Amino acid sequence: MGVLMPLIKDSQSGVAAVMAGFDLTFSQLRMLWILDHAGSDLAVNELAEQVSLSLPAAGRAVDGMVRIGLLTRREDEVDRRIKRIGLAEPGRETLEKIGRARGQSADRFVEALTKDEQAALAGALATLGALTRKHFAAPTGASCSPPEKSA
Repeated sequence: MGVLMPLIKDSQSGVAAVMAGFDLTFSQLRMLWILDHAGSDLAVNELAEQVSLSLPAAGRAVDGMVRIGLLTRREDEVDRRIKRIGLAEPGRETLEKIGRARGQSADRFVEALTKDEQAALAGALATLGALTRKHFAAPTGASCSPPEKSA
């Protein structure tokens, strides 16, 4: 964590600015992350439990995000009383914007390094990437491959 914390702290103002533009509570943002990693739509009560909110509070949070288009709501195929909540494309785009704001901090850090330092970092990250892929399952929808760099 000592390696990552300076990058995380450096990115906080950019992330906060993006989040403020969406006017989301932290619980709502957590719902987006949970749905992004869930692999399938969740029932409101499942989402409430994972975010540690009461069912009514989670329902209100979901209602707001459905209204602005970040989430989808549909009836369960088996039990129509159950409402399934999914991540809509604008919700995914919101998470991508937050990720890009975080990435800008890492980009600034790497750009400030010498070519030799960049090469050493690339080697260390390749090793770290291989080890994490070996020992941890990739979250649904996540790529373990580094993004392509434009020339």
